Amino acid sequence: MLGRFENFPIFVHKTKNFKINAPLKLIQRKIIRLLHNLNGKEISSKCIFNGVDAGFKVIFEIGIADGANFNYLDELELKRCLDHLKSKSFKVLDFFLVNRYYKIDSKGQRKPLKFDYQIMRLEFSNDNLIIRVYHERGPRRIQLEELIDFFAKQFL
Repeated sequence: MLGRFENFPIFVHKTKNFKINAPLKLIQRKIIRLLHNLNGKEISSKCIFNGVDAGFKVIFEIGIADGANFNYLDELELKRCLDHLKSKSFKVLDFFLVNRYYKIDSKGQRKPLKFDYQIMRLEFSNDNLIIRVYHERGPRRIQLEELIDFFAKQFL
C-alpha cells in the first residue's frame, strides 16, 4: 500500500506532535514535494542546527513506503503520490531516511562519515500531525528531535 510500511516498528525512538492549519491534501502534497526536492541535495549543518556549524554537510536520501518496501522518492514516485492525492489523502506516510554525512577537507573534497538510517512515520488526524522516528542505525550526528524539527520547519 503506497505510503505505508507494513513492518513499521512498534517502539519508536522519538515522537512529536504538531498542529496543522491547512487542508490535509495540501499539506501532504507539500510534504511529498519537499522531501522529493531534498533528495540528494547537499545541506549545511547550519541549516539543521539553527545557524550553528557542526562541521559537516548532509545529503538526505529518501524513500517512500510501498507495502513491505521503500522506493526512492524520484519523479515516478512523486507522480504516483500526487496522483493518489487526487482521489484521497493518506492517513499515514512512511519514509526511509539515509543521512549521508561528509566533512569537506582543505582541498574542497568530500570525506564520508558514518551515515544514519531512520524510518519516519507521519500520522495525520484532523488538525494534528504526529511524527514518529525509529533510528535504525548510525552515530546520530543529528539528534532525532533536531531531525524532526528540521523537517517540520520545512513543511509546516
